[in-house]
Amino acid sequence: MKNLKLHIIFFLLFSTIVYTSEKPKNIIIMIGDGMGINYVSTNVISDPNSPFRKFKFIGLSNTSSLDKLITDSGAGGTAIATGYRTRNGYISVDTLGNNLKSIFDYAEELNKSTGVVVTSSVTHATPATFIANVNDRKKETEIAKQFYDEPLEVVIGGGLKFFTPKSIGGAREDEIDLTKKLVTNGYSVFTDINSLMTNTVSNKFYALLDSAALNPTLERKYFLPELIQKAIEQLSKNKNGFVLMIEGSQIDWAGHDNNSAALLAETNEFSNAVNYVLEFAKNDGKTLVLVTADHETGGMSINGGTLSGENLDLRFTSKGHTAEMVGVFAYGPSAENFSGVYNNYFIGRNLIWLLKPSVVF
Repeated sequence: MKNLKLHIIFFLLFSTIVYTSEKPKNIIIMIGDGMGINYVSTNVISDPNSPFRKFKFIGLSNTSSLDKLITDSGAGGTAIATGYRTRNGYISVDTLGNNLKSIFDYAEELNKSTGVVVTSSVTHATPATFIANVNDRKKETEIAKQFYDEPLEVVIGGGLKFFTPKSIGGAREDEIDLTKKLVTNGYSVFTDINSLMTNTVSNKFYALLDSAALNPTLERKYFLPELIQKAIEQLSKNKNGFVLMIEGSQIDWAGHDNNSAALLAETNEFSNAVNYVLEFAKNDGKTLVLVTADHETGGMSINGGTLSGENLDLRFTSKGHTAEMVGVFAYGPSAENFSGVYNNYFIGRNLIWLLKPSVVF
């Protein structure tokens, strides 16, 4: 009974905050996969124009999953997307395999547009948590099928092989070509950067720019802000607003590899994307920007360098994820709701309450 009363008080407290705050028309969720506080520190130290210097409302998130101190991206993304913790490896399902509603589901009920922009496969764990429901993050062909079933407006990233049959070089054993089905359903489908960037058609679209993940930042001739611009141009056509999830996916992979140069490059690309989104939100005035991470990777620390941020000496304690808390940076309407120290599922709940304050978790 005591716990029930505490849950009721918690709900009333935070639903009151959401009711009395200015509501955003649009929500942009930016996830730097694996981007711990020290990753952010490298950007602030080395870049006088770092976007992380611009936030007034900052929090810290405990990233643990339901069953482990150290989360994976499936459980970490699920907490942000749905407001619930789950087991490692699960994608927006509870421990019994029941589907959990994501913020995209609530947005679509309000006739808002939804979209994702990532540098991994679009079917990778983090983006999948906003769209799909499976008990194993490795089921990427099933996740692709669930993308097809979702009324998304914009999808940009890699992962073409999960949408196409094995007979033409894809990964689908059912021989279904989801790209053709998407075209039949009114989508434009782009498979290279030039066709995406020169597109003048106003259709909803998928841009599946590589078979699996996109090339790393250091090997790519186009960058995340360009992709985001194309997404926002399309999503902004909806008078009801939109919810967009952006992931700097390969920050995490650089951490796993303990690769300092790649880590700095991926974090820098993501920070440039945050700057672009902040400028959009500033001009728009109706957009909440929420920047966070699903977990920290590598146990990275900064052990030396110059005052100007050059020649940073980065050290690692792990090749895997850690339990280090991550930052939460908020800008725009209702940004004040995200200050403090809290568990990761609070991010998802607070975002969903901004769309539907009556939801009870």
